[in-house]
Amino acid sequence: MIEIRKYQTKDNASVRSICMATAKKGFRNKEVVCWMFLDYYLESESDHAYVLVDKEEVIGYIVASTNAQLYEKQMKEKWIPKIKEYSFFLGIFSKICLLVSKPLDRKYSGGFHMNIAPNYQKLGLGKRLLAVMGNHLSLYGYPYLYLITENKRTRGYGFYKHYGFKVVKKYLTGSLALAYDIKKN
Repeated sequence: MIEIRKYQTKDNASVRSICMATAKKGFRNKEVVCWMFLDYYLESESDHAYVLVDKEEVIGYIVASTNAQLYEKQMKEKWIPKIKEYSFFLGIFSKICLLVSKPLDRKYSGGFHMNIAPNYQKLGLGKRLLAVMGNHLSLYGYPYLYLITENKRTRGYGFYKHYGFKVVKKYLTGSLALAYDIKKN
């Protein structure tokens, strides 16, 4: 039976492994994907992290940030320099992502990242994770979840639109910011 529970530090390697396994094919070093999209949450806001578990095996996760100032500070001081050491381009990309997310953090808060192991996708588990995180954040008074997706052709875009996310910002690159109103859904 698949269950959702709070993230525990013992889940770190499994969660990072899922992040790397679901990373875009173009990344040569999948570790960098964790630096860009996961490690901050696990280290600094793990109280806003949940995992999907099937018989003790972690098969998915969702993480969210509710502290935009801490996120920005940690990214600037720790993660972006580390990313930039590996790849100047990805370091610049990460800085741009940070700039783009600032107005979204002010308006929507609740920026999040979610992944499910490939063998467990398309089973309705993402919807369950989003519901748990939505309930969790609403207890803290946060009304939204938001994310930025590369474009409309990404595998997650259709899922998020189907779940009730709305496009709130279109970028010249084709990227889209999507927000989900927790209270309305």
